[in-house]
Amino acid sequence: MPKLKPEKPALERRFYPIPDAANYLGVSVQFLYNGTSRKSKKPLSIPFRRIGGKILFDIRDLEKI
Repeated sequence: MPKLKPEKPALERRFYPIPDAANYLGVSVQFLYNGTSRKSKKPLSIPFRRIGGKILFDIRDLEKI
């Protein structure tokens, strides 16, 4: 009988896209899109990163709020 390898715990993601960040913060997706727009008149105070055309939020920054 072969030995089964114990499952490794799933790694938690560090960067979250806008829909997941909006759900975590309890705000609308459109609110985050408006705040991260390059032409935004009211930019977000939450740091975010643009990687390959995607807007990502660091979970560490979201937890500080």
